[in-house]
Amino acid sequence: VPHFLPFSQLKFFVDLAVMTKYIKFAALALLIGLAATSCRKDYDPVPETAKTIYPITDGKYRIYKVIDTIYASATLEDAQIYYRRELTDGLETDLLDREVSKLWLHTSPDSLGMAYQWTFYELWTQYLSETYAERIEGATRKLVLRWPPYQGSTWNGNLFNNQETQTYEYVNTDTTVTVQGVTYEHCVYVVQVPFRMPVLKIPGNPAPPFFLIEHAYEIYAPKIGKIIGYYKFYEEQVINSQVQIDPESRIYREELVGHNF
Repeated sequence: VPHFLPFSQLKFFVDLAVMTKYIKFAALALLIGLAATSCRKDYDPVPETAKTIYPITDGKYRIYKVIDTIYASATLEDAQIYYRRELTDGLETDLLDREVSKLWLHTSPDSLGMAYQWTFYELWTQYLSETYAERIEGATRKLVLRWPPYQGSTWNGNLFNNQETQTYEYVNTDTTVTVQGVTYEHCVYVVQVPFRMPVLKIPGNPAPPFFLIEHAYEIYAPKIGKIIGYYKFYEEQVINSQVQIDPESRIYREELVGHNF
């Protein structure tokens, strides 16, 4: 005669089997979740190319020789020559709740040569995303580089500030540049303001009412970062037969002279 378990005992074993199945499923789901979390922690959206062209590492610095020329009038030109150091050190959280890297700017007089005596000048911040390299100059966000870099690629460098649209462009992504006697290969060349100069005075004709030159660019070397920065805005106006220079005229050039990358 077959022997059957009482219904209460049978129900117990069925419930136990179902519970065991759910426990196994929950454990598997937990393991998958932990694995996914671990992967997310290790995942870095910033491409390696970005870290090569725009390296950000605490304790690293670049030193530039700067020639900064401003104009108070048509006859008064003030050319300041000095050294500037950009030192990466420390982190802070910005208003967008991002962890940004601090970029400390210091200057040293040209008269001291390379026996630098650094004086604090300004604090900027910098940030690498999966799309851009961003330099926050005071309170002004500048998108100085874009990924991936390829010749002809353009973007709005002023996308995240209130200044007018400024188209940046990679005019070369694999060029060789010599700066202060040192040759750098595989550099990227970013034009921020294309060279612009109106038609010059034609012999025999009256002088034009104004004369304007604009140009700005930066060049970056792999594993070092920016090696040249250049900005020029120069405007003359003829008023009552007198040449007057726009007080906002400025010619700024910085060239790398040292680093510890």
